[in-house]
Amino acid sequence: MHRSFGLLAIAALPLSACDAATSETQPAPGSMQTDISADHEPPAVSGQSFTATQDVAGYYLPQDEVAIGSISLNHISVGLDWEFEQYQSGAPDAFTPLAIIFDDTSSPTGVGELGNTYYEVNHVLVPDAYAVSDDGLVLSGQHDVMGGFHFEGRWNMADVEQMQAGYPEQAQSALTGTLTLGAVVFEYVVFQGWLGD
Repeated sequence: MHRSFGLLAIAALPLSACDAATSETQPAPGSMQTDISADHEPPAVSGQSFTATQDVAGYYLPQDEVAIGSISLNHISVGLDWEFEQYQSGAPDAFTPLAIIFDDTSSPTGVGELGNTYYEVNHVLVPDAYAVSDDGLVLSGQHDVMGGFHFEGRWNMADVEQMQAGYPEQAQSALTGTLTLGAVVFEYVVFQGWLGD
């Protein structure tokens, strides 16, 4: 792999720390979701594992709204293989290679260097445990505002390859998965692959 990008260096999304609590616990109207069921049991994941031999690094943008109140999913960010290696080895100042990024759409907006509009308040969910492979990824963790979270997804490797080739319009379903936030489950979330600007 010859590209190098930091997880939080996405030009279209300046990230800022946030400690504001979410005010609503129900999915926003229009979000793709199901109510949690008594027998819902997300796959367990422990430790930190990266075994992917294919290049899956990039940003994965949800095709449909995934939101609870004003807290809306922006993207899942996946780093390069060497970024995972550095992170897992405990290297000082290593990039965080995996995170789920949410916007608080009730926060003020700003304008980025490319003329894009962004929200000033974001939540960066960094998993405590994850497994990234050629099949997909599973991750879980706790966030001080969002609470417990879990994601399980599978790559569409043909779309991932189109993303890596610079054709995000051909990567409309690069990743599909289920996101659990507390007691809310968003099923069959489809993500477009994007390499960033």
